[in-house]
Amino acid sequence: MNAPALEKPRPGIRATREFAVERGAIDVAARTVELAFASEAPYERYWGIEILGCKPEQVRLDRLRMGGALLLNHDIDTQIGVVESCRVDTDGVCRALVRFSKGEDGEEIFQDVVDGIRRQVSVGYLIHKIVLEKEQDGVGTYRATDWEPYEVSIVSVAADPGVGVGRELDLSPPAPTS
Repeated sequence: MNAPALEKPRPGIRATREFAVERGAIDVAARTVELAFASEAPYERYWGIEILGCKPEQVRLDRLRMGGALLLNHDIDTQIGVVESCRVDTDGVCRALVRFSKGEDGEEIFQDVVDGIRRQVSVGYLIHKIVLEKEQDGVGTYRATDWEPYEVSIVSVAADPGVGVGRELDLSPPAPTS
């Protein structure tokens, strides 16, 4: 893979990652779902390979812990629930318990999750610090050592369906710095 001559990763990058919902983690009566929203799985970006550090000291969870938004497809105008709790587990996976709204959108999406129709999850996050771990054949592998999830989304299309309720494919480059 030849990396394009585009902007390298930098603090302030806003990005998303996706996962898949696990059916056993759904509590219909409480309208909650336990899901994974991040892992240390390498993810190919246009500027190289990104790894989100998933150790407690690398992830700022305060924003999510204060009632972070559960969105539909990262649309800030379509909140379908709330993050009730979140944590970084010893297996290098960040997980959250989310509760769906009783509003029309929340009802519809929750029912799709229960029925196994919507299985993908994504996290929107802000990178505060990212470091180059290695470079091979002109492609850098970068680790975010300080990053902050700011929302969790139920998404239609996930780039990495291998973990928890999701990750979202982000094709737009970050805005250039001045």
